[in-house]
Amino acid sequence: MLKDWNETLHSGVDVTAGMRALLELLLREGSMSVPDAARARSVSRQLIQQQVDSLLDRKLVQREPNPAHKRSPLIGLTDRGRALIQNMRAEELHALSRLQAGTSDSAMRDAAQVLAAWAETLSIDTGRRKQ
Repeated sequence: MLKDWNETLHSGVDVTAGMRALLELLLREGSMSVPDAARARSVSRQLIQQQVDSLLDRKLVQREPNPAHKRSPLIGLTDRGRALIQNMRAEELHALSRLQAGTSDSAMRDAAQVLAAWAETLSIDTGRRKQ
């Protein structure tokens, strides 16, 4: 249900969920190399490279010099990429605020606690399964 809602909300945006996650990472952490992004997202370097290539084509990210490694450039957001991810977040916040209408602050706090507990449990379970 949430996936469908998100796809409908951002139907005019030409980025996949994986590309969006990479844009979010770059917004939060700043420019980084492909291998660093792969480690941060616990995915393969090849997957990140494919996403970077697609985002470069869309002019949402750019290559930057990497003083620590001449053959592995840093990948950073362009102004367009930064604006896109910030606009997506703003649209989501606006839509979520409409969904929250009529729900008490107490109920929202309770729901947030439950979701946080689930996220923690799922993260632990995922870590165990990868071992």
